[in-house]
Amino acid sequence: MKRKVIQIADSTQLISLPRKWAIAHNVKKGDELEIEEQGDKVIVSTERGLELKSVEIDVTDIDRTSLLYYLEILYRLGYDEINVKFNKPHTIHFRVEEKANVISVIHYVVNRLIGMEIVQQKENFCIIKSLEEISQKEFDTALRRIFLLLKDASDDIIEGAKKMNIPLLETIEEKHDSIAKFISFCLRVLNKKGYTEPRKTTLLYHIIASLDKLTDILKYSARDLIKYKHKLKKETIELLEGINQSISWYCDLFYKFELKEMSKLYENRDKTLKMIRKYKEILSHDELLLLQYFEHILEFLVDITEARLGLEY
Repeated sequence: MKRKVIQIADSTQLISLPRKWAIAHNVKKGDELEIEEQGDKVIVSTERGLELKSVEIDVTDIDRTSLLYYLEILYRLGYDEINVKFNKPHTIHFRVEEKANVISVIHYVVNRLIGMEIVQQKENFCIIKSLEEISQKEFDTALRRIFLLLKDASDDIIEGAKKMNIPLLETIEEKHDSIAKFISFCLRVLNKKGYTEPRKTTLLYHIIASLDKLTDILKYSARDLIKYKHKLKKETIELLEGINQSISWYCDLFYKFELKEMSKLYENRDKTLKMIRKYKEILSHDELLLLQYFEHILEFLVDITEARLGLEY
């Protein structure tokens, strides 16, 4: 599709927008459009993105964890208002085998959803609403926070494991929630607005969603470490440090991509897996289970390293 350039006075040049595109995106006189320069290309966008106004859900018979993820995914998808109904005041929290107050769980989740607030609450329903307009401009800052917090959490896991520092390990729950907050926000932006370079949206979504799973593994590992009654063997610490090194390398690689650094991640993955097999006869059952958790981290890192390579092209 080509458009002729119209010259206005000496300095202003105009081109017309495709009529079908303008109608499809509800572009009207006086609207502001985003203009991005990319070499010999100029990208024009509305930055309106996907609009999912309202959804109503009934969470009466689901457990506490399912409720958490239900609200989280609706937020990530981009809904601006969530009407929650429930006919029972309590739900079950399977992990601790205790009842949980439904409205308390909802408040806990909403505190992890940037820009969302409970605007109305009754005995058997509440309304969660977006009070802030999200912008692509905030995406990169939030993404950088994810990487910084992830490195901190991983370092704290290793330090806590070395000395069986229980208070330090207990802080991983809060660190996980902070990371999850920024992850949900970034995924929401990608779903509603897309990335400023649209072709990178899918790759970034995959990377961030994988970091979400990786962060969960750190949380679960910290919980297990807190329950252990013995210090870890030096071989286990050595392996955990190697995996922590891979996390740090990936965080650095994301912002400064080099193929030789990418190779280090693959080499460290294979080296660590061989060492786990080598030590399996001398490590306790608890330590082997812990290392199995961390093996998954290595696979996640390899997977999203490939995705990061794709962002270069």
